[in-house]
Formats: sequence, structure tokens, C-alpha cells
Amino acid sequence: MKRLDLIFILLIYPLAGQTSYYSSYGFGMSSPAVSVRHLALGQTGVAIPDSISLNRSNPALWSGFITTSIQGQLGLSTFNTSAGMPGSALSQFLGFSFKFPVGKEMGFAMGITPYSRMKGEISYTDSVDFYGESVTCFSDVDVEGGISEFFIGSGYRLGKRLGVGMKTRLFFGTYLTRMETDIDGGKTKSYYRKYAGIEGVQLELGTYWINSARNFEVGGSYSPNLKFNHYNYYDYYFGDDTTTADRAIQFPTTFQLGLRKKMSGGTLALSADLAYSIVQSTLFEDFYVVNRSAAQNPFYIGIGLEKLPSQKVYSSYWQRLSWRAGAFYRTEAVYQSTGLSELGVSCGAGIPFNRNFNRIDLAVVAAVRDGFLGDTIGKERVLSFYVGVTAGELWFRRIKRF
Repeated sequence: MKRLDLIFILLIYPLAGQTSYYSSYGFGMSSPAVSVRHLALGQTGVAIPDSISLNRSNPALWSGFITTSIQGQLGLSTFNTSAGMPGSALSQFLGFSFKFPVGKEMGFAMGITPYSRMKGEISYTDSVDFYGESVTCFSDVDVEGGISEFFIGSGYRLGKRLGVGMKTRLFFGTYLTRMETDIDGGKTKSYYRKYAGIEGVQLELGTYWINSARNFEVGGSYSPNLKFNHYNYYDYYFGDDTTTADRAIQFPTTFQLGLRKKMSGGTLALSADLAYSIVQSTLFEDFYVVNRSAAQNPFYIGIGLEKLPSQKVYSSYWQRLSWRAGAFYRTEAVYQSTGLSELGVSCGAGIPFNRNFNRIDLAVVAAVRDGFLGDTIGKERVLSFYVGVTAGELWFRRIKRF
């Protein structure tokens, strides 16, 4: 039997809950890795302390907590394309986290959050030569799965102006690929399933510094790859099942740098972040679910502006609200002939309640994705809505009344 030709990706059908036409490449589309407050600030946050809600961007900021709290967040994303291809929507639970102070100089935090999600369907045609006669095969492939992250760590203040932190990130996930093939006009059918699993560990180290005037802050983090493995389990309609042994893969190593400057007497804060990842070029050749693809080193740059809440005792309710806006540009690690990039703007608000120890954060993000599928689907236009709720003091301990 000799393969004569392969026509790959003739049609790409959106499924309910699909995040993007690019979601079947690499590890899938990345999920928001920051809190809702920072999503509204152009996804900046490496140098932004938050004593009420947990800042997941930098463990060096996990100190000086004034509350014990638990927080969770949800998101809804919709997209369409400039070429008129069908769009879809996806609602996601974006994880939860828990934090509490350990004395005045130290804090502890832990949580779980999605890292990437994949969902899509692909159809392709395969032609083979069977004893001198050409046989055409029509295959439908659908895939779903993703990677999640559990993190745990702490931050410590070395002084009034310097802090350090560390967290352990445990990654785990599975992908299910199902394929149904019609052979010779549907006279024969074949079924195939593959389970791909991935698991690994990263260590994130963070640092934070603020100047003596307390109006300029710098934060940074470094996430080296420690150990990552993947395995495949195959289930064939014809033939015995097989399982591959664990194989090591080189997960991306990421550097982050953030700046924050308070202005107008401390009522406004301008933030800017930069992130860069080092990715092995053969990462997705060693691990792929449907599509083989190369990898590139992605980067991110963002900027945000926040109207800070008033700290005065007799402030009105509107003065205690936070207003946020931002913009960002980033590229993804997946690469096929060209890369994948995303340009977006954001806005949102922070709404305190229950004696200002609790908060609801809202964010709206509008973005445009452009990449190697542009000739087929055009540009993806994405609109996302996020809400995060932090339940702090009064829920965890009794406050004395005088």
C-alpha cells in the first residue's frame, strides 16, 4: 500500500465552545494567566501589589496581605472572522486561588487555573494505491482537551522596599483525538482514538522593589523548566492497543519584567509589562495532537492605566471604585510558515464591598488575531468578558466591634 497524496485541512468546522480556528495547533489556545484586575490593565501586573485579591503574576507580591481570602473568576469569549467563516463562543471557569498572611512579612497562596484549551474538528482526504487501484479515504477528526496548572508558594519581605517569592507550578492535562474514516465511498469504516497526556513541574522565582518615595515599582519573575513528560495511548478499531513510554519535552522558560508609576498624587497608576519565552523549536514536533507545527519564541508587551480607589475615611462610594484600561500585543509559540499574533485593548472596574475587604473585578477585552490561517479565515475578532470575585475578611474571621 503506497500513499499517493494528502490534502490536509480541507475544511475546519467550528464546534460549540471552540476558542479559535488555531486551537488545534500546539497545546491549544492559551487561557488568561492573570487575575481579572490585570486583564483590564492590558494584562499587566508583575509590579502591582494587591492586598485584597491575589496577584498571580509574581510570587514576590505574596506578602503584606491584610486579608485572608478566596477568589474565583469566570470568562466568556466570542469570536468571528473577517472572511465570513462561522464563529463561536466559549464560557470558561478560569480557576480559583486562596491566600492568607503569615505574620507581617510573609504570605502564602495556592490555586488552580487552566493553562491552555483545545477544541476543534478537521476533515481531510487521503488517497492510497491498493493493489494497483486508487482508494479514496475521507476522515473526520475531532479533538478536545488542554493543560491545567496547580500552583503553591509564598512571598517574603526582606525589608520595607524589597520582596522575593517562589512558587511551584504543577502542570497536568490530557487530549483526546477521535478519527472516523470512510474508505472507498463508505463501504468500509475505520475508527481510531488517541489519548495524549502531559505532566510537568516549573519553579517560578520573583522579585519586587519600590523606591523610597513609594511611587515607582519594579517587578520581575523567572520560570525555568524542571521536568516535563508526555505519553500517548492508542485505541484502534483494527489491531491491538498500544501505549508509548513517557518522553521528555522541553517546556518553555519564561522571563517577565514589570514597571509601575503612580501619578497625580497617587490617584493614577501607569503600568507596563514585558514577557519573553524561550521555546525549543521542535517542541510541537515531539508533542502534537492533530497538526504538526514548529515553534518560535513568543513575547508579550502591555500597558495599563488605573484610577486607584480613594483611601480617605469619608470617601463616597464612587470614589472607592477603581477604573482600568489597557492595551497589549503578543505572539504565540505555535508557528507554521508564519506565526500567530494578537493585538487587543481592555477596560474594566473594581467594585469593593463588605467594608472594602472584598471586591468584584470586571474586565472587557477586544482583540484581533492574525496568523498562518489568514489566507483562509482572515482575521479573528475576539470579544471577551470576565468577572472575578474575592471573598475576604468578615467571611473568615470575626471582627471585634468597639
